[in-house]
Amino acid sequence: MTTITCYGAVGCIGGNKILVEDGDTRLFLDFGLDFGHAGKFFNEYLRPRPARGLLDLLALGLLPPLEGLYRDDLALPGLWERFRPHPLYRDVRREGLAADAVLFSHGHLDHNADISYVNPRIPVYCTRVTAFIARAMQITGQSNFERELVYINPRAPSESGELLSDRKSPYRCRPHYFVDGGLTDVARDYWEHLPRSEGGRGKAFEAACAHPAPESVNGLPIRWWPVDHSIPGAGGYAIRTSAGWIAYTGDIRFHGKAGELSRQFARDLARLHPVALLCEGTRPDPDPSPITEADIIANALRLVKDAAGRLVVADFGPRNVERLESFARVAQETGRTLLILPKDAYLLQAMALANPEQYTPPEQQPVLQLYADPKAAPRPWEQNLRDAWPRPLVSPEDVSRSPGEYILCFSLWDANDLLDLQGVEGGIYLYSSSRAYDDEQAADLDRLRNWVRHMGFTLHGDPDDEGRVPLHASGHASGPELVEFVATVKPDILIPIHTERPEWWERELAGTGIRIHKPELGKPIRLM
Repeated sequence: MTTITCYGAVGCIGGNKILVEDGDTRLFLDFGLDFGHAGKFFNEYLRPRPARGLLDLLALGLLPPLEGLYRDDLALPGLWERFRPHPLYRDVRREGLAADAVLFSHGHLDHNADISYVNPRIPVYCTRVTAFIARAMQITGQSNFERELVYINPRAPSESGELLSDRKSPYRCRPHYFVDGGLTDVARDYWEHLPRSEGGRGKAFEAACAHPAPESVNGLPIRWWPVDHSIPGAGGYAIRTSAGWIAYTGDIRFHGKAGELSRQFARDLARLHPVALLCEGTRPDPDPSPITEADIIANALRLVKDAAGRLVVADFGPRNVERLESFARVAQETGRTLLILPKDAYLLQAMALANPEQYTPPEQQPVLQLYADPKAAPRPWEQNLRDAWPRPLVSPEDVSRSPGEYILCFSLWDANDLLDLQGVEGGIYLYSSSRAYDDEQAADLDRLRNWVRHMGFTLHGDPDDEGRVPLHASGHASGPELVEFVATVKPDILIPIHTERPEWWERELAGTGIRIHKPELGKPIRLM
C-alpha cells in the first residue's frame, strides 16, 4: 500500500509536512512551520516555552501528534499519554528510526523550520546550498530550540522538571545527504566545526555524516531537479513507489533568472508519467502585470540614477540572494558600493563554500563591502568575519560623509542603525519585498513608513501604493503558469497543497483527464 498523508500545507500557504509511505519505507517531503497557524497564538515576544519542550507545539496543533518522530529530550514525562486520544495521533515508533528521511525542497522556514523538533538521527536530504543556508541561519540567528535546523542543543530535565540545556552533552549535527554532490575539503571543515566559542564555554560539537545522496532511500528510488524560486538551492523531487512515481514541486516559479530549470523539471516529470503530483498553488490568479527580475533591475537602476549624490537604502527579503545580486548590479552600473551587513556576508560565504562553482565569496566581489554596524559585543562568528575581512569596513561616519557612494542593504529590523547616519535627508528607500499578509506584517510596514519619514527619505515600492514603481517579483508561479506546468506533467492525480484555494484547480483542470484529490489534514490518500 502506498499512501500520502499531508500534515501541513492543507488549505493554507506553507507548513509543508507530507508523509509518503510505501511498504516499510517512510519519507517526509519538507517539515516546515505554518506561520499562519502559529501567528494565531504567538508573536515576536510570545513564543513556545523551551522549558516545556514539545508540549506547547502539540497542544496548539503546531506539530502533528506522531509519537516516535520527535526528539526524546523535548518530551516531558507523561507527554504522550496526554496526546494519544487526539484524533490525529499516530504511533510511528518502530525498530530503528520512525522515518527513513526528510527531503527538503528549499531553505524557507515554512518548509524546514520544524525539523528542529524531529529526532536528530533521521537523515536530511537536500542541496548543499540549502543545508549551508540553514546552518548560517542557525549560527547567526537567535539561539533557541525553534531554529535548531542543522544541529541540536540537547536538553535535560532540571530538578524541578524543566527542560534546560544539557551542558555536558555536545551539540549534535543531523546526518545530511546532498542531492547535488559532495563537499570540498574546505566546506567539510566548515560543516564539522562551529565558530570559535560560538557554542559556549566547554561545549563540544559532534559532527555527523555529510555525503552525496544515494539514489534510493530504503529501497525507494528518488530523483531531484533544480527549480526557479526566490532562494538558492531550491528543487523538486520524484519518488518511485510501488504505485508509481510521486512528484513534488516544493515552491516553484518561471519568471526568475532560472526559469528554464522549472520548465525542464516539467518536461522530465512528464516522461516519468507520475501517478500523483503534489503541486503548490500560492498564486492561483493570473498576473495582470508580471514583473521579472530584469524589470526590477531596470526600475531600481532608474531610481538610483535619479538619486545621484544621495543615500539609497535597499530593503529585500532575507536569503533572497537573487535580489541582492540584482542590487549589486545596480550599484556597479551607478558607480556605488553595495553595503551588506555581517549576517548577509556570512550567508554568502556559506553559499560559496557549498557551491564554489556557482557563487563567489563576498570578500572577492569588489562591489560588495561590509558595513560596520555598531555592536557592543559582536558574537564570535561576527567578530571572526570582521577580523578576516580583507578591506577596511565602512563606518556610519563614512556613509554620512559620502552618502551618494553607497547602497545600504537594510530592513525594518536594522532601522535603529539609521540613527547613526547624519546628513542623509533626501535619500531614497527602495522597498523590494512582498506585501503584508496579516495584521502583524501590516503593522510592521507602518513602522517602516514611520522610519522612512523620520529619516527624511522617499519611499519607493510601497506595496499599498497603487502608483508605485514595481520593485518586487513573487517567488511563486502565477495561475496560468501552474496550469501549464501541470498540463505538461499530466499526472494521474493532482494533490493541491500550499494554497488557500485548492478548489481553483477543479475549474482549471476540467476536461484534462487529471483527477484532483484535495487533501485533508492527517488523512491518508491511498494510491492503488
